[in-house]
Amino acid sequence: MAKTHKKVFDGIFAQLEETDGDVVLFDAKGSPSVIFSMTNPVPRLCTDPERYMLFQDVLANIVQTLGEGYALQKQDIFCRQSYHHEIPDGAEYLTRSYFAYFDGRGYTEIKTYLIITQEAPKGQFVQYDPKRWLDFHSKVSKVDDILSEKGIRHRRLSKPEVAEYIHRFMAFHFWHGAFSMTNFKASDEYLRTGNRIIRSYPLVDIDEINLPSVVRPYAETSVNGYPIATDVLSFLAEVPHADCVVFNQVVQIPGQRKLLRKLQGKAKRHGSMPDPSNKIAKADIEEVLNILAVDSSLLVNTNFNIIVSCAPDKVTPVTSYLETKLYECGIMPSRTAYNQLELFIDSFPGNAYGFNPDYDLFLTLSDAALCLFFKEHLKGCEDTPLTTYYTDRRGLPVCIDITGKEGKVKMTDNANFFCIGPSGSGKSFHMNSVVRQLLEQDTDVVMVDTGDSYEGICGYFGGTYISYSKEKPISMNPFKVTREEYDLNFGEKKNFLKSLIFLIFKGSEAPSKIEDMLVNQTIVEYYEAYFHPFDSFTPDERDGLRQKLLVAAKMENDYDRYAEKMDDIEEQISSPEPPAQIENKALVLPSEERRLKLIRQCR
Repeated sequence: MAKTHKKVFDGIFAQLEETDGDVVLFDAKGSPSVIFSMTNPVPRLCTDPERYMLFQDVLANIVQTLGEGYALQKQDIFCRQSYHHEIPDGAEYLTRSYFAYFDGRGYTEIKTYLIITQEAPKGQFVQYDPKRWLDFHSKVSKVDDILSEKGIRHRRLSKPEVAEYIHRFMAFHFWHGAFSMTNFKASDEYLRTGNRIIRSYPLVDIDEINLPSVVRPYAETSVNGYPIATDVLSFLAEVPHADCVVFNQVVQIPGQRKLLRKLQGKAKRHGSMPDPSNKIAKADIEEVLNILAVDSSLLVNTNFNIIVSCAPDKVTPVTSYLETKLYECGIMPSRTAYNQLELFIDSFPGNAYGFNPDYDLFLTLSDAALCLFFKEHLKGCEDTPLTTYYTDRRGLPVCIDITGKEGKVKMTDNANFFCIGPSGSGKSFHMNSVVRQLLEQDTDVVMVDTGDSYEGICGYFGGTYISYSKEKPISMNPFKVTREEYDLNFGEKKNFLKSLIFLIFKGSEAPSKIEDMLVNQTIVEYYEAYFHPFDSFTPDERDGLRQKLLVAAKMENDYDRYAEKMDDIEEQISSPEPPAQIENKALVLPSEERRLKLIRQCR
């Protein structure tokens, strides 16, 4: 009878289905999981420790919200990619040359996934429990709300995306484009797939647990003698010779009462034996119990695992690099991780409860465990209609909104900025690049150039270059306003003209409120009359004016003259005769003489 080989990858997951609006992944034991794609909120090299603390609070809030019987799994994937930018048809030669220069340049991409898993009831069969199912969806929605409230970009993966994510993890292929599976060969040292080596580095050996006595959500590094804040494991984005690194972080939240009783019993046993090491162990347990009684921390089972893919001849330098960097953090990675295949399988997304509690998990406080979660993201392109490309610290183009007010995120309503630097530092070269990108997006650019630094770009784009000389000085009429300017932006133009008038009129002295009001009203009425000249009264305006004159006549209390000359008033209002022919006609109301003259002149 032929010997059958056990297919270890067949027993990881039970089902992937979309139900109640969520895509739920079930592991082999029946534990449901929902996967979020998210962006870590802390920019890499931001140097602001407060941002790390804020994200630490968000993670602590999520753990408290989930509570007992849930696991929080976070995977940060660092994958080497080749840069490529789609160049639109009809792009300028300089734009095509700019992106062609960076095409194919290698860089590290960071992708982050957050997985919420509910522990399945222990037993041979898993039965449907409507209360547990409702509680699971309620907890997932609460986590979604927490991330949205804190402004952390995230979204739930669709069913095809979850399936692709799982298959890419199995192939350990996170590069852009198509991928394929290949055979696995497992050993005590690593896994071999094709011409690559996959090796897991657990951060903690549970037999020793070499962790720093004090841990924070961030670490400090020195740059030019000044300390700045970075992620505790920020070096994962710079692992040499590695084409892909996955940092798998798992926090399981077990029943708290049972663990507390277990710790209290363990403290009594240590106290019953007079030995220095037992006294230290008892003191540590009592300190943990005091923290649990005072703070809102929880006891959690955790696993931190770094999975690296590299060439077979680069395993030794990669291992040396990771051990050196972890040692600088006060962490001694496990040297007895001989269960490489088991560690790889247990690190699959949604398989947070697959770890062996005897040798893969260690017990700690939730706050301490969350400090080791990766919290950074790399700079990406901003969502803005006015794009200006700069290179980031990786040497790759990213588009930003230099105005600060045109993008989706409004940072200011004032677009002023300046470029400063010593002579020969490249100020003009930089501004030529910025102006070129603005002109290619049909932006109007007006520049005052005193050194002829921008004459070339003006000629390249067919602009108008006006040279100044004493023989031909530049002149302008500031009071010339086009119809388009009047309709779209007269408010700013009016303020400019008012400032110009007061500068000529009063110099540096501030105008009074009356002066400001009179000049403002004069400018408004001047351009109103210019763009809306008077042709004639409309019938409605004539009726309104007639009524005003009648009321004014009655208020003169001279009813005899009013009765005699009312026809004359009507004639003067409605007469089609030119003003010269009615100039000598008598007016009944002396108080209305100026008004009627104005009417005749306007007509």
